Amino acid sequence: MAGKGKLVTQTVKLGIKYGPQIWVATQALREPAKEAANKAISSERARRQAMAHAKSLADGSILKVYKGDVAHWVVFSGDEAVGVHPETDMLLSTLVERADLTKRIRPDDKVKATDRAKDAATAALRRAKPNQIN
Repeated sequence: MAGKGKLVTQTVKLGIKYGPQIWVATQALREPAKEAANKAISSERARRQAMAHAKSLADGSILKVYKGDVAHWVVFSGDEAVGVHPETDMLLSTLVERADLTKRIRPDDKVKATDRAKDAATAALRRAKPNQIN
């Protein structure tokens, strides 16, 4: 139990010394963190809407495509694109023009951890080079 007073004293000194800097850093980083969280939440919401839409179709499937740095989920019925979540002003044919249609996800498919890791790696590369298509 010896040394508790010294530990508290040192902690208070560090808090006084670095507290204002930590406060400024948290204020500066709060907004970007909120934006990143909201972007991830909206992408997941769009994926769920697209998956529900695909389940209601005969031979439904979804495919993740990017327009700029925003992910869009294109819904297919067979080989025909029928919708996109979230809505966009771009034509469906333009969105799926360069997409690899073999990577479509069916509502019955189980997404494996390796697939999620590959998707996360692709997204990280896309963030590093936003003007290039991977």
